[in-house]
Amino acid sequence: MKAMKYLLVGALMGISVSTMAQEVEFSKALAPIAQELKANPANGEKMAKSFIKEYKKDPEAILALGSTYLTVKNYDKANEMADMVLERNKKNMKAQAEAYILKGDIEAVKDESGNGGGAASHYATAMSVDPKNPQGYMRYAAIYRKINPTLVEQTYAELRKNIPDFPIDAEAGHSFFSGNKFDKAFENFAKCDINQLDEGKLVEYLVSAVQLNKYADALKIADFGGKKFSKNATFAQLGLWSAVETESFQAAEAYANRYLAMEGEKNATDHTYHGKALVGLQRYEEAIQKFNKALEANPEATEPLARISETYTKMGQEDKALEYSEKYLAKNKNANILDYANLAQIYVNKAEKGDKVANYEKALSIYDQMVTKFPDYASWTNGIAAGIADKAGKEDLGAQYNQKIVDELGSKASLSDNQKGYLMQALRKLGYYYWGEKNNLDAAKPYYEQLIKLDPEDKNAKAALGIE
Repeated sequence: MKAMKYLLVGALMGISVSTMAQEVEFSKALAPIAQELKANPANGEKMAKSFIKEYKKDPEAILALGSTYLTVKNYDKANEMADMVLERNKKNMKAQAEAYILKGDIEAVKDESGNGGGAASHYATAMSVDPKNPQGYMRYAAIYRKINPTLVEQTYAELRKNIPDFPIDAEAGHSFFSGNKFDKAFENFAKCDINQLDEGKLVEYLVSAVQLNKYADALKIADFGGKKFSKNATFAQLGLWSAVETESFQAAEAYANRYLAMEGEKNATDHTYHGKALVGLQRYEEAIQKFNKALEANPEATEPLARISETYTKMGQEDKALEYSEKYLAKNKNANILDYANLAQIYVNKAEKGDKVANYEKALSIYDQMVTKFPDYASWTNGIAAGIADKAGKEDLGAQYNQKIVDELGSKASLSDNQKGYLMQALRKLGYYYWGEKNNLDAAKPYYEQLIKLDPEDKNAKAALGIE
């Protein structure tokens, strides 16, 4: 669990610090000390001693100095400050808890084992000493949020019981977000009154929704956040993305115009989403310009090439669509089966406009490649190829593709719903091919016999087999 250290150091310190020792009143006095501890430690120590002398009776000040030592990774001195508070404030439970929280933070930052156990024990003590200090609970939960979610929920429940007014759901959402647990972050943020979330947590709520592909929710959050914090570009950016994903293209265009007018460089994904919005509005030429702008922003991007191909297809310009589809496939080593199917479909579209033989053959050759590249989808691929062969007037070839499906799936002991569908379709087509096309009922019967077991009500199978 070595990653625990980095999870804790990077995210734990982001917990709200309303009750921690680093009070604003000490910040001006501590800032030069922190700077000097880095640049000239000896002089920094002299300044720290003067600070201690001035604030020796104030536990919050001493703990603030301890936190300053922690920022420069002087763990021994940070721990010394915590111990000083513990020794001098034995009856002050609030100060005692804050001191244990600082000791926990020290262990979290310097944790060598990576399991967070040392820090957790201090946070647990803080929870016990002062049950009204929320930071002990929040830090304790932060340690275990990835390795023991049940314990985290129990800790939050205890916090709710002891501090009912504490905004636990918002803080829990923030904590889970910091640990990349977007599902739990979203779940907790969704419990909050959105009007009470600050700007940072609204952004985290929005990002969590996008990460989970909850685009309808994301769009609502972006709309709310964008109105409340109009200068925050994230609400406009992710509002654009979410509007496109929900096919709210007019809204997407409005978000795009607002976002692109904001300061800051826009990335290829932003321009691509704007292009997709314009495609949805059937403003194809403008969309292609945006996709090209995405390629200017990132010449290594591949999605803009696919989207240009798609747009030319919608415009009926198959040759340009083919050009960009081939560029996309050549550049994207992770192209999936649907990407190849899109290329094949362009040839099918060309075939339907003329030169059927050559273009249908090219489409079928792509489907043949797909079977090799994506063997797990062979039955789906052969089923589509069979349909294209039939369109091309090559019924014998279509029957061969359907036979491949029967050969692959016909003897399987168990089939998924999709596989069952592919097999039944192939059996129906082969039955019809031999009975209807070849006038050979004997050849058709084995297929209908197999089909009737899968679909006892199939009319053609019943007729071929003499079943009333």
